[in-house]
Amino acid sequence: MANMNKAVVIGAGIAGLITARMLSEYYKEIYIVERDDLPTTPANRQGTPQSFHPHRVLPRGHMILERYFSGYTNDLLDNGAYPSDAEEIVLVNPFGNLIVRPPAGSASSSRALLEWVLRRRVQKIHNVHFITNTEVIGFMSSEDRQTIIGVYTKERKKNSQEDLLTADMVIDSSGRSSKVIKWLHSLGHTVPNQEVLKVFLGYSTQYYKIPLEAQKQWRSVISDAQPAKGISNGTLIRIEDDIAGTLLFSAGGEHYPSIKPDEYQEELKSLNASEIANIMDYLEPLQAPRGYRTSESIRQHFEQMKNWPSGLLVLGDAFCSFDPIHGQGITVAAIEAEIIENCLEEQIRNPQPYFERHVLHRMQEAIEPAWWLSSIADLRWNGVKHIGTTPLKGVTFAQKYIDLFTKKATELVTKGNSKFYLMQFLMNSLVLPPSKFFNAEILTIILNDNGSPEEKQVRAELDVQDPKLFQQRIDECIPSFDSAFDERLNDVLMSFEQQ
Repeated sequence: MANMNKAVVIGAGIAGLITARMLSEYYKEIYIVERDDLPTTPANRQGTPQSFHPHRVLPRGHMILERYFSGYTNDLLDNGAYPSDAEEIVLVNPFGNLIVRPPAGSASSSRALLEWVLRRRVQKIHNVHFITNTEVIGFMSSEDRQTIIGVYTKERKKNSQEDLLTADMVIDSSGRSSKVIKWLHSLGHTVPNQEVLKVFLGYSTQYYKIPLEAQKQWRSVISDAQPAKGISNGTLIRIEDDIAGTLLFSAGGEHYPSIKPDEYQEELKSLNASEIANIMDYLEPLQAPRGYRTSESIRQHFEQMKNWPSGLLVLGDAFCSFDPIHGQGITVAAIEAEIIENCLEEQIRNPQPYFERHVLHRMQEAIEPAWWLSSIADLRWNGVKHIGTTPLKGVTFAQKYIDLFTKKATELVTKGNSKFYLMQFLMNSLVLPPSKFFNAEILTIILNDNGSPEEKQVRAELDVQDPKLFQQRIDECIPSFDSAFDERLNDVLMSFEQQ
């Protein structure tokens, strides 16, 4: 960290844009190397095949984006995004329906519009430079291969020459297609085994024009899956320019949502939420459904390397990729960028060796709740399997606990009490620590369910009858995640409680 003159960011996706914005306050020059030509209007890019499908920013991610890109939501709204805080959302689960409103200041848009808005902001930063239509093909290192001092690049045209771009820091945010492991191997580094969730997920999306008569009483719908019954997740959301999108999702590989229009419509009818199929008669399809498939989510454990090279960091999907249905990717990338910033501040005040390894450890702590929560949700599907040196903790207990909690939260909302629903929403949004959700006090409340099947399943997993032993048992089952949250999130919690 002796020099902070030049930083290179690999990839100009949302993770790369957030990273470049953060670095612009610490490095004199930042170069973003992107393999695609960047569109001048909101449009999906070849290098982001998942961008066609709906994306969302969780409240914690929104908080970080607002800090780096103040007023970005207004930019979205000015370019046609839908002010989603003005609508009701119907949440449908096996226990009933909940009608809720998004947090104040929310806007719903396509990923393409969000990326375009953020990119325009970054393009105006005087010390950030874009190098497009160019691929990074490897790292340049010091003679002892312990420090990354630049990247080799090549324009994506025939007979182009290899160039060297030197850097004091290289950050790989190139996503699932990252070649960082290949490049580390070429330098003689041994990379730890990946933690893998064999998820075999598939989702299909179709977009529609919303006629004027359907806009007047618009409500978005989110329909929970029932993996044991083979019922898919489904969503109906509104984005920019009076366009709505439906999405079908399943995991495990036994069934992938269809991309044939007639079959797709039939699958919409099989969801828990009949509201989605009912509104199809009023919408005008813009194109045929389009699918996305991936076999696994991958979590790297670079922090375990004894000789991680200095001058190199990795974030976003290149560091840990998630099942997109849970909407965590953008938010986790924002959290990781913020961690790098916090570590830079600490390093400037009190320089310490092995800065990069320290950052990787901090990022692992921060992403642990997101990885665990998404994994226990996906492991409900037959065919999904976790592979890692350390088994996931408390999977079955957490699944049964969440089922009973969801049942109780749904019941309370119908009586005008949204406290439990809000708790679950904030935990899944990576704002509320899981310890506030999984604890003896909450467990005692939800176990009072008149001997329901869900209550019996939790009691069987709990395997203790004395309430005084509940917390001890929970601590044995559920990871603590204490290092993943800081005091600044208390302000966010208070703001939600006051809404």
